Amino acid sequence: MERGDIYGFLGQNGAGKTTTIKLLSGLLIPSDGKIIIDCMDMGNESENIKKIIGLVPQDSDFYDNRSALSHMQYYGRLKDLNKKDATEQSITLLNKVGLKDAMHENIGHFSHGMKKRLGIAQALLKEPKILILDEPTNGLDPVGIKQIRELLNEYNKRDMTIFISSHNLLELQGICNRVGIINDGKIIAEDKIENIRHLESNGVITIGIYNLNPKIINIIRNLKFVVKTELKSENVIDVFVNSKKDVKPEINKLIVENNGHVFKLIENSLSLEDAFINATKMH
Repeated sequence: MERGDIYGFLGQNGAGKTTTIKLLSGLLIPSDGKIIIDCMDMGNESENIKKIIGLVPQDSDFYDNRSALSHMQYYGRLKDLNKKDATEQSITLLNKVGLKDAMHENIGHFSHGMKKRLGIAQALLKEPKILILDEPTNGLDPVGIKQIRELLNEYNKRDMTIFISSHNLLELQGICNRVGIINDGKIIAEDKIENIRHLESNGVITIGIYNLNPKIINIIRNLKFVVKTELKSENVIDVFVNSKKDVKPEINKLIVENNGHVFKLIENSLSLEDAFINATKMH
């Protein structure tokens, strides 16, 4: 990761996402290799690394008989904030995550989504240089997701580096500038968010063709910018292309020249989810 990234970390269940987060945050010791964070080696500088990290685990435990504000103040003191700063930061962050009206309620009465908001507020105390989040939007409604997205963008603009593990592919697509895909403990694809859709192609062109036959399919398949074709039905084919220019007119012309009659031609760019599924299929 580069300093200032919002890095999306994708993978199926069991791929190694949570294990990676435990390693990055010092909760697990690696059996091999090194973890370097902000030029520090986790092997012998773990305490210094932990001081610059904010962590939002997939599931957080809290003291049910404490109020949200009391919990934040307590955690702020653990992070070496004085009482005044711990209180001021706690109130500010609880407001930012949408818990302004619930900060004096006991956490035991909180919903899962409210606890998720509290965990994010807790991790942002003392404004860490690096924020690591494991499934941060689980349990949040659309309003909560929007609030958290705006909050992460705000802190990222203040030079905070953010690492997000999530199954919510559309959410990552809207916030991350880089994405890595893990499968069976290994990174199988990694790129800028605008390029990750191009793992196999720039997009897919769905073409409906009367008189579709093997000759026309082979002609399309052999075009230099075509990555692959998939026959969807007797008269419909998906054409995956990799080209910076609009290739639809060229494909249409070839079809007509070979006695095909086009009744539908639609182009769609690959979503992050498409790219993710394609990448894991290849491995």
